[in-house]
Amino acid sequence: MASKNEEPAASHERHADTLIAVSRALVGIAVRSVNAAPVEITLVQHRLLVLLASGGAQTVGALAAQLEVNASNASRLVDRLQRLDLVSRGRSAEDGRVVTVSLTATGRDLLAEVHAYRRREVQRVLGRMTTGDVDVTIRALTAFADAAHEMGEMPWSSYLV
Repeated sequence: MASKNEEPAASHERHADTLIAVSRALVGIAVRSVNAAPVEITLVQHRLLVLLASGGAQTVGALAAQLEVNASNASRLVDRLQRLDLVSRGRSAEDGRVVTVSLTATGRDLLAEVHAYRRREVQRVLGRMTTGDVDVTIRALTAFADAAHEMGEMPWSSYLV
């Protein structure tokens, strides 16, 4: 909360800097978890796998839109993931003219390993905090994720169980 003499804009700048530091820590965990995957993939390729896990089979165009890349870049990402047997291409059940991309069992296994690594790393950090700080942090970050309209783990990670 800003003091009476502190302007809200200055307070927001300070808070933004703090959240940027938190995001660097979380990105570091994300990078390490992807680097620990059983096959070499990039963060963008991992994101594509998560999109398939959360949304099911999708076209390359739909994946490109969600990744905010052009369709040819998305197609190259899919090609690489297909060579690694992490995704497969097939005809849509609804419209045989449409080709969709799906997550394979190998892709699900890779996501499960990356997820488990991230969970261990986050738990290690939480273990260095007090219970009260953890509770406050979780409430604050949940509110932040909700305000950013970020999807939680449950919609896509239930396949990991």
